[in-house]
Amino acid sequence: MIKVENIHKSFGFKRVLCGVNLEVYDSETLVIVGSSGMGKSVLLKTIVGLVKPDTGSVLIEDINITKCSSSDLHLARKRVGYVFQEAALFDSLSIFENVAFGLRTLTSLKEDEIKQRVRRCLEMVCLNNVESLRPSELSGGMKKRVGIARAIAYKPRYILYDEPTAGLDPVMSDIINELIMYLKKHLKVTSIIVTHDMKSAYKIADRIMMLHEGKMIFDGRPEETRQTKNEYVRQFVEGSTRGPIVADKNF
Repeated sequence: MIKVENIHKSFGFKRVLCGVNLEVYDSETLVIVGSSGMGKSVLLKTIVGLVKPDTGSVLIEDINITKCSSSDLHLARKRVGYVFQEAALFDSLSIFENVAFGLRTLTSLKEDEIKQRVRRCLEMVCLNNVESLRPSELSGGMKKRVGIARAIAYKPRYILYDEPTAGLDPVMSDIINELIMYLKKHLKVTSIIVTHDMKSAYKIADRIMMLHEGKMIFDGRPEETRQTKNEYVRQFVEGSTRGPIVADKNF
């Protein structure tokens, strides 16, 4: 289980997270939605230890990563796979080397075992015969899938996805959604996904939370999200504004 308790985070005078609390349960897919700039990615990076909170704690099972030693932080990170919004592949490395990167830094696998694991992970994300290519030779959707292959390569218990369908066309977005659901079913992973794509959220989520102005203002099942009376949540899921836009006559 992952547990976030009263997390606060500011950058200069800008308060990004203002007392965030959440719990993620075994084999659950938790989707965190919210408008751009509301702190979703910062929260995700805080959970994995890439951003240090000002106050509060993050527990990954029995390890409090906000107060632990570097060795315990390394152990906690071995339990978590992270899929970056822009894939964050190493341009100078081949696809094989990108997927193998975590295996070489986090495991003691032999080279033959690494080759087999990389090949299997690429097959799981429906990518074959791409090991020798560079990231620049792949489409956006293929890069996303390589990023997922890299995240699952060392068999984490949890996978964190930062906007996995951002910038993709509707067909490729659905392929990524199906892949997330496939990994949950076959690898039994627990997932946290941040997105502003409600179509994806409804399809993949067991539970949906909404982050607004640094605070969690909603927590419910997809059907509860559709039926909520919370004004901000309804505006977000329906893609509506609070009122008509008034045009500037001098524009």
